[in-house]
Order: sequence, then C-alpha cells, then structure tokens
Amino acid sequence: MTYLQATLLGALQGLTEFLPVSSSGHLVLLQHLFGLHEPALIFDLFVHLATLAAVLAMYRQDVYTLFTAWFGPRQDTGGNNLERTSARRLGLLLVLANIPTAVIGLLFESTFEQFFSTPWIVGMALLITGALLWLLRPSAGRQGGTSEVGIAHAILLGCIQGLAITPGISRSGSTIAIALLCGVSRESAARFSFLMAIPAILGAALLKSGSVSTLAIAELNLVITGMVSALVVGYIALRYLIRLVMQGELWRFAFYCWAVGLSAILFAR
Repeated sequence: MTYLQATLLGALQGLTEFLPVSSSGHLVLLQHLFGLHEPALIFDLFVHLATLAAVLAMYRQDVYTLFTAWFGPRQDTGGNNLERTSARRLGLLLVLANIPTAVIGLLFESTFEQFFSTPWIVGMALLITGALLWLLRPSAGRQGGTSEVGIAHAILLGCIQGLAITPGISRSGSTIAIALLCGVSRESAARFSFLMAIPAILGAALLKSGSVSTLAIAELNLVITGMVSALVVGYIALRYLIRLVMQGELWRFAFYCWAVGLSAILFAR
C-alpha cells in the first residue's frame, strides 16, 4: 500500500461511513481493485476509529450530557433532574442496543472476516442496503414519525447494527432506515444510530488491539495517513448526512448502492 492509496482509502472510509453506502464494503472493493493482498482488517479498524472521532466531535454535547448524567454531581433543580433522567434512559437504551450487536459480532466473527475477501458477497449486501433505502422514498409514505427510540427499537437496531458488520450493509443507512420505518423521528433516528456506534466501534478496537503490535513502522505511518484523511472527510460527510436525514433524501442513495452492488457481482473474480 502506498501513501496515496492510504489517503484514498481513508477518505473513502470517511465519506462512506456516514453516507448510507457501506464504508467497509467500499474498502473491500477498492482494495480488490488495487490488488492489495495484506489483511485489510487492521487498516479498516483504525480508519473506523478516526470516523468515531468525527462522531464524538459532532455529538459532543450529547456525549457530555450522558457522561455527567451517570458520573457527574447530582443537582436538585427540577429541570436538571428531568434532563438527567432523560439522559440516563438514553444511556440504558444504548447499552441495551449494543448487547445483540456484541453477541452477533462474537458468534460470527470468523464468518464476517471471510466476507472481507469475497467481493460478490459485498455486492449482494449493497443490493440489500439499496432496497432498505428505497423503502424510504416519499411515495412510500415511510419517512419517519414522531416517536422516540424505545426498548423494542433499541433491541432491533442493535441486531441490525450487528448484521451490518457484513461489508456492503451500511451501518448508518440500515439502522437509520429501520428506525424511520418503525416511526422514530428523523432527529432521534440519526442521533441514536451514531451514539449507538460509539461503544460498538470501541469494542471492536479492544478485540483487535492485540494485532497493533505486529504493525511495522512503515505500516503505522500508512495507517496514520489513512486516519487523518478519514477524520477530515468523515466530519464533513457526517454533517451532510444529518442534513439528508432531516430532508428525507436518504432514499436517493439506493440507485448508487444498486449500481455498485451489481458491478461488484458482475466483475468479481
């Protein structure tokens, strides 16, 4: 891998992590196109951490509120107590959502890893992502509702997030789409989807941390290059994605997912 390739892969990760087109799926296809044969999972892990930093920057106020609600000093005013209770409820839902994610990831880890070297599976998964997004088109009347995320929503979205480990299934696209189809408001769907990703990505990083020591200095420099690229592009893409969700425009990416998915299936070797 060259520095140019690392920059391109990092930028691709930052862009596709938040746009509903599957970042891991695009990394697999681009690495296949470049003819790269070294394991992709470590590089993929670190650029995911870079986009996690973009999420923390975007939702820093929510993260701060969650942290202070559980670990900060208690304040007895009515408004603060209400905010604290709401934040604690959200925190519990995020924990609940990540239980099925963790179970799916641990039970099927070896299977998911095999998918990273199988481009035609990525293509099939992108077709599924496109189908989910297509259900959100205005003519289908499924653009979200007014409800907040509840217990049943959290469990369902946690399962979807677990399945989205499959390269080609967009984590953000699938979880936001399912939430909207279940009547969750657009703002709540987007916020819960990205806050839910924080412990999932951190958990994956912890599981893979043992492989970091095997990186050579040259490989580490390439990883850092990819991370910087992913962070900058990812923050911009996240702001754009949130605007798309609020405008009800996610369904338009179905055409892109179908085009890339069909191409991956037809040209996979």
